[in-house]
Amino acid sequence: MRSQNAGVWAGLIILIFGGLMFVQSLSYQYSSKLGPGPGMFPLWLSGILIVFSFLYIIRSIRKERITFAEILPKGKDSKQLLKVLTALVGFILIVPFIGFIMAGIIFLFILLSGEYRWYINLLISIGVTILLFWVFHGLLSVPLPVNNFGF
Repeated sequence: MRSQNAGVWAGLIILIFGGLMFVQSLSYQYSSKLGPGPGMFPLWLSGILIVFSFLYIIRSIRKERITFAEILPKGKDSKQLLKVLTALVGFILIVPFIGFIMAGIIFLFILLSGEYRWYINLLISIGVTILLFWVFHGLLSVPLPVNNFGF
């Protein structure tokens, strides 16, 4: 069985991302009467990202051969990664329905499960979520999803 080169796949993903950002940056104005426009930095940064991803793909083909088995976590670490990904997907799915605070508490509670006693975990989850909501929604006026009760 032929092993896959994870470096080439990572380089391809970064190349696709850089290409999409490059195309998107073309829709912005490159310069304005005051100097650089909103499209200058995204254009240059995505162009540099494309060049570096090509260099990384070439390096991965020629020298470094990294297999997926080498980089993927094993044992307890793989369970931890699965827990984080599951909690993140769950947060994304439920936040529009139950609001940022409730979804954030559930998300942090799942992430911290097994690390602290359940009541300490719950206090940390509630405190951190309310603090983040206050900073972003209250102080910085960032619109965050809320439920029918306003939180």
